[in-house]
Amino acid sequence: MGQSKTSKHYANNKASAAKHSKDNSPGGKYAHSKAYKREHSKARKQLGIGKGSNSDASKQADGSYIKENRKTNRGRGGGQKK
Repeated sequence: MGQSKTSKHYANNKASAAKHSKDNSPGGKYAHSKAYKREHSKARKQLGIGKGSNSDASKQADGSYIKENRKTNRGRGGGQKK
């Protein structure tokens, strides 16, 4: 059986193959992400926020969490600010 057009392309274009490999590798799966999720989940439990709730556990500047309306918290766009 012969090679597909795609595999021939990546065999002949090393830069393209490298980008393809980088794009398809699992990114964002790091220990600090998991630690953040664990901490956030614990805070949600302590605040009594269940799945599907309209409330968020909003992280404050001092590191504490408060129960806050989801729309208000996400409207602030903390992760998207530049």
